[in-house]
Amino acid sequence: MIKHDYLNWMAKNTPTQWCNDSALMPELDAALESGAIGCTSNPPLTYLALTTEPELYRDAVAAIPATAQGDDRVVELLGVVVRSVSRRLQKLYETSGKQYGYIRSQVQPKISGNGAAMHRMGLTISTWGENVMVKIPGSASGIQVLEELAAAGIPTTPTVCVSVSQILAAAEANARGIKRAIARGIAPAPSTAALVMGRLQDYLAVLNEQRKAGLSTIELEDAALAVTKRCYAIMKERGYSQLLMPAAFRTPRQVSGMVGALAHMTIHPKIQDDVIKADAAGTIQRRIAIDDPIDTDLMARVARALPEFTQAFEPEGLKPEAFDAYGATVMTLDGFDKTGWQKLYTL
Repeated sequence: MIKHDYLNWMAKNTPTQWCNDSALMPELDAALESGAIGCTSNPPLTYLALTTEPELYRDAVAAIPATAQGDDRVVELLGVVVRSVSRRLQKLYETSGKQYGYIRSQVQPKISGNGAAMHRMGLTISTWGENVMVKIPGSASGIQVLEELAAAGIPTTPTVCVSVSQILAAAEANARGIKRAIARGIAPAPSTAALVMGRLQDYLAVLNEQRKAGLSTIELEDAALAVTKRCYAIMKERGYSQLLMPAAFRTPRQVSGMVGALAHMTIHPKIQDDVIKADAAGTIQRRIAIDDPIDTDLMARVARALPEFTQAFEPEGLKPEAFDAYGATVMTLDGFDKTGWQKLYTL
């Protein structure tokens, strides 16, 4: 079994914890052996689990009612995987006092603008296990749904957040929801907000290519990391109970750059392997790096070439009504739909 020495060191010696960004059981088991505290999933990862380990899910898939067709069948398929992972994490959930051991599951990407539909699906997902977190996109409607779920005492993970503005809006919504829950005598539920830095980086890379801006890959990596660090700094300063969940890493440098944050990273097995190699090569260090600043000249170069970086970096860079149309949001939701939800129709 693969040993993730660097990530295990991080989990044991710093406030930073990590989750496995895959629902494949061998990968999840290896991660848990190395200090991982949970799991994330999305439509593409669900499709991968069902097609890579079909024997694990054969009986549950066969039991799906024949009347469940189209989107309804896809929701059933999501539930098959999530329930299985939920059971695998149940012991950790219980022994940690319900602090760890969560599996996260995402609503349909195409309904990101339909608050009522997201709320209904979120309620369905929440029935799949007490250690299931509902992933709602950081769209304008999604922010409202997140508050409603928090008010009902349902664990959440805002996802498809690619800007400081979205993360702060999600944190404020969660705080409002918690206040409402307490007023109703409902115990507040935990929440982790996913800043999908790699998705922002991918968007900036497309713009860089289209405009022939000449920015290097390292500059784009650091720009995405700068947005993530700023999210963390402001959330810490304002004292939100919601934890940041740095996600969609593209390089081990981005992982090591967040070490020391009171945050729950989610790390894909490919990046986990890259971290092992970087640790062995000495290209990442075992040290607290969350307060290390990103070079201001680098950020200025990126901002001059790509104003969209400033939109993501500044706390007021995007108004809620602009969340849905921001390029990185559109690209991310489209990717989840095409590489996950649409493929699940075929199963």
